[in-house]
Amino acid sequence: MGGIGLLWSMGRREVLTVVPALVGLAVRAAQDVALDARLLAVDEAPPHAPRGIGVVTAQEPPPGCYVPPGSRIRIWVDTDPDDGEGNGGRGGSRVPTGPVTVTPAGSK
Repeated sequence: MGGIGLLWSMGRREVLTVVPALVGLAVRAAQDVALDARLLAVDEAPPHAPRGIGVVTAQEPPPGCYVPPGSRIRIWVDTDPDDGEGNGGRGGSRVPTGPVTVTPAGSK
């Protein structure tokens, strides 16, 4: 998956590796893919969040960039379980929809 590139800097050759695409992978799979590319995928979850479970939803740097081997790839993980309906358990839209008109009690 990871490619290798060369960078000439100040008259010396530096070996670089290509950042692989990690978004959409399970955390453990993303970490394995990063390690295969000689990189380290680091979960940016808060300290109280469960680690090692979920699906990668974002990464920095993006796939295709060249970085030195051993670099850290920051990943963000969605740990919401799947709700069984195929939409990933994300609980629907979190975008505010505005005020809702409510019919007063006792009216038809």
